[in-house]
Amino acid sequence: MKRVVLIIVAILCFSAAYASNRVIKVALLADLHISPDNENDKIMPALIDDINSEEYDLVITAGDLTNRGSFSELQQAYNHLRRIKHRQIATHGNHETTWSESGGRDFKRLWGHNGCTTAKVGEYTFVAFPAGPYIKMADGTVQDSRRLSWIESQLRGGSERGRVVAVCHYPLNNDITNRTEVISLLKRYGVTASLCGHYHKPRLMNFDSLPGIVGRSLMLPNGKERSYGYTVLTFAGDSIHIAEKLIGKQPEHQYSIRQVKDSTIERIKADPQPEQIDFGGFIAQRVICDNAEIYTAAQTVGNTLYYGNSAGELKAYNIDSKQLIWCHKFKEPIYSTPTITGNTIIVATLSQGIVALDLSSGKTVWRNKDGNTFIGNGAVADGYLYIGTLGTMYKIDCTTGKTLWSYKYGYGHPQARPTVTDNRVVFGAWDCHLYCLDSHSGRELWRWSNGSKNTLLSPGHSIARVAQGRVMVVAPDRYITCLELATGKEIWRVKARKVRESSGLSSDGKIFYAKTMDGEMIAVPMDADHYSELWCTDVHWGYDHSFCPLITHHGVIYMANRRGKIAAVSSSGELLSVGKFAGSAANDLCIGADGNLWVSFIEGTIWRLNAIK
Repeated sequence: MKRVVLIIVAILCFSAAYASNRVIKVALLADLHISPDNENDKIMPALIDDINSEEYDLVITAGDLTNRGSFSELQQAYNHLRRIKHRQIATHGNHETTWSESGGRDFKRLWGHNGCTTAKVGEYTFVAFPAGPYIKMADGTVQDSRRLSWIESQLRGGSERGRVVAVCHYPLNNDITNRTEVISLLKRYGVTASLCGHYHKPRLMNFDSLPGIVGRSLMLPNGKERSYGYTVLTFAGDSIHIAEKLIGKQPEHQYSIRQVKDSTIERIKADPQPEQIDFGGFIAQRVICDNAEIYTAAQTVGNTLYYGNSAGELKAYNIDSKQLIWCHKFKEPIYSTPTITGNTIIVATLSQGIVALDLSSGKTVWRNKDGNTFIGNGAVADGYLYIGTLGTMYKIDCTTGKTLWSYKYGYGHPQARPTVTDNRVVFGAWDCHLYCLDSHSGRELWRWSNGSKNTLLSPGHSIARVAQGRVMVVAPDRYITCLELATGKEIWRVKARKVRESSGLSSDGKIFYAKTMDGEMIAVPMDADHYSELWCTDVHWGYDHSFCPLITHHGVIYMANRRGKIAAVSSSGELLSVGKFAGSAANDLCIGADGNLWVSFIEGTIWRLNAIK
């Protein structure tokens, strides 16, 4: 009997030793950028055949499976990947979440999870998680405390049984707003490497001494030629061997690194640590630190603050007593800023229609289910709500909730709030068009196209600024466009500076303001017959792609960037102040009932800033 026990123990020891020394071979796919019938889509069958012809223990797809996250694109990507015969996991990237038609639900519908998934292979546990950004153009962030808790639960279980490798579409550098918190969590549980995509070109990175491996994109340009392939990772002993695998060719070795204190990684310069909070010339107070992310503006009525969060909670908060007054829970995150009119607050949801709640109690007043999947903002004018969903703009009576008209234009969310003035409704959509409707009937008066077929260059998240009989709009195509309000006729259109989606208007409607991607604010007269600048002010924060609109108050123009900074500029172009209040993008800037500036940040904080006079 004793001999049998010894044999069993010997077998178990041998098995454990074998498992710890087993060579693991992984195919890493990233940045597939599939749209039906595009070149990447056409090459996918050959890619899948190539993968199936090799022996892999795991296939990982690290985000950006599609171009704009539409259901048709996701379905096409899913159909391709399901042909892989090996075990596989996938998480999504910014192209699935920033332009998602469904608020991220379509990915979950197809893959069965929200981007958080794991795989155990030999002694390795691969923990994959997404980092957004969600619906709005911003840097990545690992969403709220619930996701961090999930990651920790997987790390704890994986590190107890062997080595753990993280997978996230974003590199874990300053492109992640809560980078310090995420890396600290990974290192606490002994994660040995982080796999990612996003940068398209393969490279090694230093994530605060954590080895970072960037996988190549499906397609890479090489002069006039293109190459198609993926990355192969071989985990052997203490090392990871990284190779590039072009379709139909043998893998070409690129790097080998050790998983613990590799000198190659240590020699790579890591990103500098994020800047600390600095009020600059502002007097500021952090009023809210939510345990979920915030994607809506912060609005006040009297001493009550209203906002929605990524946990699907619409909250009313007493500013003076610092107490929650009420909380109404919805099924999914709230991305659409609620609108307040009279004694009601109206919120548009991802799957429960448009709901009006009593301001003081949070009880439901009415519900409109004519539209679905609302991710954009609405505007209230003369007791009517104007708001759009995928391919349709609605006019709704704010008292009864009845739909008065709906205009179906075909495709694309109108994400920014529409501009309602002079009996017209002007809005852009993610279909490369700007629309103008008669506000009474919903009849189309005109539509304007930027001439591009690339929907990612649409004015879908751009507020149309209307004054002086003109319409001014900026979009990701980096043009400023001036149109006649009456006809939609183009007056001028220039690409003088790298504008994107962020703009504002002076209180008298005479001056158009825009933020450039170089961290500048420009002022342009609304009535000019050609492009001219009154001034251009550099606020010294460099590259920026934040969507947050500009706002003017008492002759001061405020703008925000993607990393929690607010700048104040005078009407003459003088830089008055720059302060840093968060690590993430601001959603919107609002003037509260107390005359102060209120701003919500995606990371879940809301600040009150004394307006500069």
